[in-house]
Amino acid sequence: MACEIIDSGGAVFVLWGRPTQADVDRVYQRVQQVASAAGSPVVFVARVPKEAPAPDATVRSHLNQLMPRFAEMCSSYHVMLEGGGFVSAFKRAILAGLFQHGFRSGTFFVHENEREIAAKIAGTSRARAHALLTLAASKGLLTAAPPE
Repeated sequence: MACEIIDSGGAVFVLWGRPTQADVDRVYQRVQQVASAAGSPVVFVARVPKEAPAPDATVRSHLNQLMPRFAEMCSSYHVMLEGGGFVSAFKRAILAGLFQHGFRSGTFFVHENEREIAAKIAGTSRARAHALLTLAASKGLLTAAPPE
């Protein structure tokens, strides 16, 4: 499995490697479960390490098909696309542009690191995100290499 998934009180964190369709389905199912248990949309945070390979065309297509339903289950969606410099900044801009249209205004964000997330979340979602990122840090997921 090329992803690690954790959740905490209405929030879900995923560390990506090279995703497969099965990985995307697992993440989707986990978000469904957490949203159902919370009784509300979840805060979703995905970390894509600089070394993580891009998904293949089949996986991208599958993700695009699921994204409208996925967006309904998220109060906010945060992607940490790591890396510095122009190329990484350009990738973040492209990703933000591609997915911005499928989400309600002000709910989809692309960040360089976890420190940027809190500034984009308000209210109870901020506490959910903080608890989730604290748990991810305690498990080493904020610094781990991409899963194989």
